[in-house]
Amino acid sequence: MRKEILTLMVFLYVMILVSPALCQTGSALLEEGIKQYQNENYEEAIEILEKVRSREPESSLAAFFLGMAYKQTIDYDKAAVNLEDALKLKPAVKEALADYINILFHLNKLEEAKKWINVAREQNVEPASIYFLEGMILAQEKNYGSAVESFEKAKSLDRNLVQMADYQIGLCYLKEQKFKNAGERFKATASYDPQSDLAASARQYFDAVEKSIFYTRPIRVTMGIYGGYDSNVVSSPRQESLSGSIGSSGSGVLSPSVRIEYVPRLNRAWLFNAMYSSSANLHDRFVHSRDLIANTVSFLPGYNFGRFSISILGSYTNYLLRTDSDIVPDGNAGYKHYEDYFTGGSVLKLLVTENQILELFTGYDKKNYYNQVIPSGSSRRDAEGFRGYLSWVWFFWRNGFVNLRYEICKEAADGIYWDNLSNRLSAGLVLPILPENLTRKIGSLYLQMAGGFTFQDYSHPQPYSDAAGYAKTGRRKDEIYNGSVGLNWDITKNWSCVVQYSHIKSDSNIPVYEYTRNLYTMGLEFKF
Repeated sequence: MRKEILTLMVFLYVMILVSPALCQTGSALLEEGIKQYQNENYEEAIEILEKVRSREPESSLAAFFLGMAYKQTIDYDKAAVNLEDALKLKPAVKEALADYINILFHLNKLEEAKKWINVAREQNVEPASIYFLEGMILAQEKNYGSAVESFEKAKSLDRNLVQMADYQIGLCYLKEQKFKNAGERFKATASYDPQSDLAASARQYFDAVEKSIFYTRPIRVTMGIYGGYDSNVVSSPRQESLSGSIGSSGSGVLSPSVRIEYVPRLNRAWLFNAMYSSSANLHDRFVHSRDLIANTVSFLPGYNFGRFSISILGSYTNYLLRTDSDIVPDGNAGYKHYEDYFTGGSVLKLLVTENQILELFTGYDKKNYYNQVIPSGSSRRDAEGFRGYLSWVWFFWRNGFVNLRYEICKEAADGIYWDNLSNRLSAGLVLPILPENLTRKIGSLYLQMAGGFTFQDYSHPQPYSDAAGYAKTGRRKDEIYNGSVGLNWDITKNWSCVVQYSHIKSDSNIPVYEYTRNLYTMGLEFKF
């Protein structure tokens, strides 16, 4: 509509104001260029109007239509040059103001655009469109509150801008994480003209906002139940002569879990996250050596400086193992206090780009073991030491992401046989695999892939037996490879289903620590 009105206004401008000049110059070529533009033959219009501008460089009308033709062909640099001429030459074409400001916005020349907004205000040119463009510029500058005010003024002046303004206001609220307000605006956008492309886009944002409200609620509870099969639950050595007489080392596994998170929305840039989780691994075989219950409490306060944030992590995990700690078992196998694991440190997160994050952790770990079969001497596992990691995450197409991570950990153990330095490299990929139209009907389905390599170098020599049973002494060195592939189906915002296969292979210069494991799991998670 605006395009037709603008063309009519300029045509009248031609006929009334400058028709004498046209007659004097005989610029039939200009009339032909304008005609080609009106017929949407933009390439032909550009070719003709370029000739007019070379012959009549002072023609503001030729500059205006040439700039508009370049705008239609998305050549914003040339459009800007000609529209600016249309405004500066005599007589100036005031109708070029809104389009010129729009072009400057697309070229990210925001300060220059704001200067021309003031000019448009002084001349009272298209006030509704100017307020709308001002809102776009303010939103680009992340001044969302003022942008909303400008969009509201644009709505009040021109009802034809209501749908577009509500859509942009919804985006501003979304950037401010005011999800409820954003949802209301997107809902209004979709209802104003349900068949429009803008309404379709608003409905997608509305769905995203509904999910964001759910996922950013202050208290989040996740309950899960996983079942599967572990082919080597006791990490039985690959050398049969070292595995003893246990027979098959596989077992069915049931793993229930619950996680409660508290993430309040704090004023300004303060951050806080508290979490409690409880999980268990229950087996149908080796129950007196592998059944485990873990309870974790963690706190993560921090401050967001804009492009980066700094947080302090404090975490404690208590493990209960169903075991008999006596060297000669007496049948008193129950859940006993097995391990305390403390970790603390600082977390630095850096927003490298809008979809890439670097995370650096440096901290301190401490592990205390209880009810061990061999509780003292060189085999004592109590340890403490430095741990750090560097992680890079790249978020891409439709919530997919790639993660690369390097971690280093030094454990200074009480028993010299467990003193070690480990280095780990890992990578992960989450990839949506369903088209958007099907995702909206049945939920998101993601392919999940992960892999890693860990090298553990133990500090002191220790005695061991080789595969033939000969006694030897040497420093232990382990190389552990792991990989997994699975599917995660977000059936609804509350329910998810996960199917996964994992493979672990441990190579070591001490044969008793060489083993292979295959894990097959399937489970459900419920979030509320």
